[in-house]
Amino acid sequence: MRILLSLIAVLMLSFGSLVAAEEAVPTPDLRDFDYFDTLTWELPDDAVEMRVDHVHDGDTIYLTEPDDDWYESYRLIGIQAPEIAGYKDEECFGPESAAFVKTLLPEGTRVWIQQDISNKDPNGRFLRHVFIEDAETGDIYLLSEVLVRGGYARARAYKPDDLYDDVLQEAQAYAWEHPTNMWTCEEWKSLIEK
Repeated sequence: MRILLSLIAVLMLSFGSLVAAEEAVPTPDLRDFDYFDTLTWELPDDAVEMRVDHVHDGDTIYLTEPDDDWYESYRLIGIQAPEIAGYKDEECFGPESAAFVKTLLPEGTRVWIQQDISNKDPNGRFLRHVFIEDAETGDIYLLSEVLVRGGYARARAYKPDDLYDDVLQEAQAYAWEHPTNMWTCEEWKSLIEK
């Protein structure tokens, strides 16, 4: 009986540790959020309205058409966010990057997507630039630029889809001058010097 009680206690402590680890990822506070001083955009003429179904990680989201329940996977063009556990090994700041995007894009959020050159990546995800709207001001932002400037992703060129590479490189320069978030991790710091 004592062994059984000890085993139950160990399992309860292990479960408590898992719950605590899940809660350890801070939820960003978006009150008075300034988008890291990112400039506002005009929606491109070819932008298509979509709705957020859910967020997978810092650079992959699932979207639906406004009046549809069928969702598809979309990969943000021009960035690389730290990985979360699952398909690949978790990287430093991966869960925080995913949590930030989830906070920025709760289920049902209206976004606009724009195709560059390619349609899909080798994993079957649609490749798109994503624009978001500030609910209070109506201002439009390029999501990938916000993520790079805020240190939640890094700029990464994916030829031939390079429509906003210059913008993302400028955002990267800003992030290097103001290293926060993923840039506080040792594995990413070495890239700052490059």
